[in-house]
Amino acid sequence: MSSPSATRKQSEAPTGGEEPSRSVIRQLRVIIRALQGHSRSVERACGISASQLWALWELQRTPGLNVSDLSRRLSVHASTTSNLLDKLEQQGLIERRRPERDQRIVRLYVTAAGQELLERAPAAPQGELNRALEAMPPEELAELDHNLALLVETMQSTEQRAGLKPFEGGA
Repeated sequence: MSSPSATRKQSEAPTGGEEPSRSVIRQLRVIIRALQGHSRSVERACGISASQLWALWELQRTPGLNVSDLSRRLSVHASTTSNLLDKLEQQGLIERRRPERDQRIVRLYVTAAGQELLERAPAAPQGELNRALEAMPPEELAELDHNLALLVETMQSTEQRAGLKPFEGGA
């Protein structure tokens, strides 16, 4: 199996004399289609979105997280996390508990039904993209982050909070 940097070197040159901008667009399409495919396979297997599965997985790994902590782990806005949790709670997959000392704090836990779903769920609920990014050498990941930030800045996106919403839009 080749390393991520070896794979990157093999794909650095645009294929067939392709312009770099077209090559980037093509590669972004591959990434987007992979994300969409993962999301569809999760929904077929589990009946919940990939974002909801990732949240369940995080709560299983660290029972008792609060909404803010879970939002940071999922890289989404707290209001998005709350909506996601509402759906999981309605399905009986998570429960919210308030410690007796401070009723303002809400802790999150996976229920028995949620645990059963996790046991039959596809591997790597956090998704292929996260796994691939975590496998990259830190310096290459930092370079990718910098270059993507430049791309987003150049696009002059008016939707500043778009990065705080799950990709599949199902949360």
